Amino acid sequence: MAALMALPAFAVNAAGFPEKPISVVVPFAAGGPTDVLTRVIVERMARELGQPMVVENFPGAGGTVGNARVARAKPDGYTILAGNIGTLAASHSFYKKLPYDMVQDFVAICGIGDAPQVVSARPDFPATGLDAMHDFIKPQEGKVTFGAAGVGSGSYLGGVLLKNALGVNVQAINYRGAGQALTDVMAGHVDYMVDSSTTSVAYVKSGKVKGVAVLRPTRIKALPDVPAAGESTRFTHLNYDIWNMLVLPAATPPEIVARLNQAARTALRDQDVLARLASSGIEVPSEVHQTPAGATRLLHADIERWRPLIKSLGVQLD
Repeated sequence: MAALMALPAFAVNAAGFPEKPISVVVPFAAGGPTDVLTRVIVERMARELGQPMVVENFPGAGGTVGNARVARAKPDGYTILAGNIGTLAASHSFYKKLPYDMVQDFVAICGIGDAPQVVSARPDFPATGLDAMHDFIKPQEGKVTFGAAGVGSGSYLGGVLLKNALGVNVQAINYRGAGQALTDVMAGHVDYMVDSSTTSVAYVKSGKVKGVAVLRPTRIKALPDVPAAGESTRFTHLNYDIWNMLVLPAATPPEIVARLNQAARTALRDQDVLARLASSGIEVPSEVHQTPAGATRLLHADIERWRPLIKSLGVQLD
């Protein structure tokens, strides 16, 4: 009886959504690729929704700190989580026990951008292209380092995939965000990182970091002078993009999910947004991955896809 009586009031709240500012949790320090992309998208969403969308950064533990915060939030649409393939899918298998379940506790709003990954190195890194990179690292294994935004993050996964594909031993240096890792690459404290085109394009063009390779079959328009993995002789199979996504607590009413999805898809059709994404090499997700159902299926599928690889790494965290 009590539950039935509560339904009409909740339906009214959903119908009037949003009536106050919306919090968008980014589980990284400010300045990283997911943070930058999220701010571009939610700025346009806020205009569509008629309410401010406030980005809040909660870095730590490969994104799980921010994830947990949203999992505990009231499922009313006023707390959104931004994440990527690392924090939303792969991190699920890195930790022995999490205070949430990505499959059971979250539902996707929309994919917001697919980012090519760039091997960004210190400015004086001597190698260009994956073949030359391998030949440079191999004689000095164990002395070369790569930066990442924490175990389980997209940059960490990229670093692990790269060193495994090259067949070399490289030490991971983890930070609270990709922006901090990139700063140390620019300063020469870390040799390289696998970074999203969202942030790397500007730094490569300015010469603050060296673009060694793009982990794709062909070059990207935003970095025409950086060779692709597909141009190498030994590592053509190394292809790695990072998808980014907005999600909500699973019990959020479908009407609210649909309203937020509409706003996100409006943002992804805005010419100014598209221009900003294109300048960073970001691609708009497929039509399927722009739907809540399609994005949720992608999330669940990639949780399972990464599970065996992560298990093979022998890395598991408390």
